[in-house]
Amino acid sequence: MRKLSAGYRFLCFALFVFTAFSCANVVSPVGGPQDTEPPVVIRSNPPNFSANYKGQNIRIFFNEYVTLKNLRQNQLVSPPISNDPDIRVKGRSIIISIKDTLLPNTTYNFFFGESVVDITEGNAIPNFQFVVSTGEFVDSLSVKGVLKSAESLLPQENVFVMMYDRDNDSLPLLERPVYVSKTNKQGEFRINTMREGKYRMFALKDINSNYIYDNPEEWIAFHDSLVSPYYIKERPVAAARTDSISAEPADNTKVLIPEGILEALVADSINYANAALVDSVAIKDNENQPLYQLFLFKEADTLQKIVSASLVSRGKLNINFRLPAETVTVREYKNPIDGNWFLPEFSRNRDTLSLWINQIERDTLWLEIADRGHIIDSVKVSMTLRQPRTRVTRAQDQEPPETKVNISVSGLIGRNTQPYFSPLQLVSQTPLASVNNKKVEFFLRDTIPLIPEFEILDSVSRFLRLNNRLEQDSSYLITLLPGAVSDIFGDVNDTIRVNFKVNNETAYGTLMIDLKLPQDQSDGQYILQLMDDKFEKIITEKILTNDGVISFPYLNAATFKGRLVFDRNKNGKWDTGNYLRRLQPEKVLIYNSPMQTRLNWEMEFIWDASTP
Repeated sequence: MRKLSAGYRFLCFALFVFTAFSCANVVSPVGGPQDTEPPVVIRSNPPNFSANYKGQNIRIFFNEYVTLKNLRQNQLVSPPISNDPDIRVKGRSIIISIKDTLLPNTTYNFFFGESVVDITEGNAIPNFQFVVSTGEFVDSLSVKGVLKSAESLLPQENVFVMMYDRDNDSLPLLERPVYVSKTNKQGEFRINTMREGKYRMFALKDINSNYIYDNPEEWIAFHDSLVSPYYIKERPVAAARTDSISAEPADNTKVLIPEGILEALVADSINYANAALVDSVAIKDNENQPLYQLFLFKEADTLQKIVSASLVSRGKLNINFRLPAETVTVREYKNPIDGNWFLPEFSRNRDTLSLWINQIERDTLWLEIADRGHIIDSVKVSMTLRQPRTRVTRAQDQEPPETKVNISVSGLIGRNTQPYFSPLQLVSQTPLASVNNKKVEFFLRDTIPLIPEFEILDSVSRFLRLNNRLEQDSSYLITLLPGAVSDIFGDVNDTIRVNFKVNNETAYGTLMIDLKLPQDQSDGQYILQLMDDKFEKIITEKILTNDGVISFPYLNAATFKGRLVFDRNKNGKWDTGNYLRRLQPEKVLIYNSPMQTRLNWEMEFIWDASTP
């Protein structure tokens, strides 16, 4: 036998390795469009929209493998049943196992939302629903509408819309609805397969998913009057099969489906192009059918409480309220104190009351606190201030630290810039007892002396306003020499210097709105508001009673939203609704486009709100 050379053997081995790796290198197939189609129902047992249903299981077959995504957030059964059905995937099908005994002569709608998706691309069947009836026929009435925020008129998504076939004040506080649906991204809703009757309509942003309005953090909307679902003409399913839901039974028997319902089950949205936004009443859509408008709101929380009460600094006792306070009274009930023994000061939103106390030598105060004439609580407050833990030296132990009056500037913007249109304000950390103008130096451009004109603004004497007229594009220096101010505790200030400059009118823009008010409340009061572009904050506002051109000067360059509030109770603010009092939130109108301002420009907008 001839022996192969080493070089020949190496060449054969290399050729073998190359061939093996070439064969093992699997290349992904190229070409073919991406799957964007949702799964299609090919059959079901029983058929969709079946009558005389008596079983406990429903099985729906698809043309591809499916899975369930976010089923808990999407699943609804209308009318609701006590126990949610067990829904599971088996191959190319889903099985619905009903745990409860279904009511007789009732049409049930199993709503999946967009939870049924294919396993490859996650394409969802939009608004997938399955309907069966335990009676002789499938109910064929419907209602539709749109849900928006009462404050901003923005659409509200994933909110329950609920229907009740009874009318009493306990709805929906104690009872579950007979029909339920959910709003889509556009705030639109549609409830199908309803029976004839008069219904109460509510929307509920349900935190605990029990279909009951039982949580103060939940949001609600309600219709003012009873709602009547409308009839949709029936037609054979064979004429309507243009979608991904098949209702044709395996034995080719006819199943009558209300005309339009099949399309509604898979429609992405409802056409509201011709629907005007009005109060909570039914109007007509572009098909001359009733279109119900609901406005979601959160009821005002009226349960006032004391959150805390403590001494926060020398002579300053803070009482923190759960809600903004109105008319507060405070008294020492254990050892009453004669006279006005404190200076009261509210925070800007009135949820904190500061009591400035001087010359009361007590270890403890026993306070009774009332708001709006009702006693809220009684609290015990220690008058010993807790000191932070610090390393104490002997010198510190012998001499207590000296306290000084601290003065700062309020309202500066940017780098020590004062707006040219408003006076300068100084604020003290403690109430002032006196101001000595002779110990205050005031200079224009550091060289021209001026006489300061200070005025105390508040009852607690913490805010000082400089009434001198300030020149645009100028710089100023204020120096408070030692002893210029003293507070109620007898403390005085050290030398305080305040450098600031004043800007000019080119740093701001003006927004002009030529407004025509609504005609339906000509004798009412309105609030015209400029809000930020997210409807989270009111930038500025004006109260109106007549048409005209309204000017909003001194605005930064920004984008605003215009809102008009129907101030029916003339209290100068937007008020929410109350269900038990059957009080809708105050109506608002929103300007149809953003309002932008430019620096050193007057931007003009025309708003005809007379015909919303």
